[in-house]
Amino acid sequence: IGARPVQADYDEEDLYWLSRIISAESRGEPLIGQIAVGNVVLNRVKSGEYPDSIKDVIFDSRYAIQFEPVANGTVYDEPAASSVLAAKLCLEGADVVGDCMYFFAPALSPGTWIVNNRTYFTTIGAHQFYL
Repeated sequence: IGARPVQADYDEEDLYWLSRIISAESRGEPLIGQIAVGNVVLNRVKSGEYPDSIKDVIFDSRYAIQFEPVANGTVYDEPAASSVLAAKLCLEGADVVGDCMYFFAPALSPGTWIVNNRTYFTTIGAHQFYL
């Protein structure tokens, strides 16, 4: 009996954009932190409050730009290998932050709206995650 690899059920465009936003938002973070960032993006895709694709969630600007790497252009940088792995794991079902829809890095942003309007869930690496 030979082992067979799991067949991924996602397309290349999803992997392309998810790996880039994970890398731009969480380069240098532990793998679990990178997965957490990916989880937030996927949670937004599943939510009726945001667009229905990974790319559209990343570039959503209905309430202002949602992700700093879109504003500063780093979302277009080649992703780190660990971020590609994190994106694949997310797309295959890895989940470390449940229903969280928001995150921010307190060292880089006060996250005032999130702190005042959402429920804190956990901190992983440099990011705080909120429901």
